[in-house]
Amino acid sequence: MRTHTKVILLLLVLAVAGYALWMSPPKIDTQGKIHANLYEGASGTWNPQVEVLPFTRVPQTMLTVKWQPPEETYNHFVMTISTSDGTLIRTESNSHDHLSMDLDGFEPQTEYLFDLQACLDPRCEAWLIAKDEYRGMTAQAQEEASLE
Repeated sequence: MRTHTKVILLLLVLAVAGYALWMSPPKIDTQGKIHANLYEGASGTWNPQVEVLPFTRVPQTMLTVKWQPPEETYNHFVMTISTSDGTLIRTESNSHDHLSMDLDGFEPQTEYLFDLQACLDPRCEAWLIAKDEYRGMTAQAQEEASLE
């Protein structure tokens, strides 16, 4: 009888430990991330295959950002936009079915940093974060481009 009690107790301890590991939030790599807080608070990551492109028409102060959605159900997207050194400029929201943003108000020939979140609820209290931070550069100012 003592052996059975020990086995049952061991199985119970293993079950509790397994449940605790299963319920713990995923460990997300924040190494080298400028906005590590977005990664630390995320429910997980996904690879959105982000493209940051200079806007195809004038002015050169615009960028187009395109991405793929996560497989998990989500509510909407939030883009955090910063200078290349991490100084926050603004955040932009995009609805569930839009997978790109045309963004304006940037300086010509300047690099910017983009963090993409897929919000899992309307208030974005839980989110997935794109596995990488993305960089993009605006086009040269038209005056400069015509001189070359």
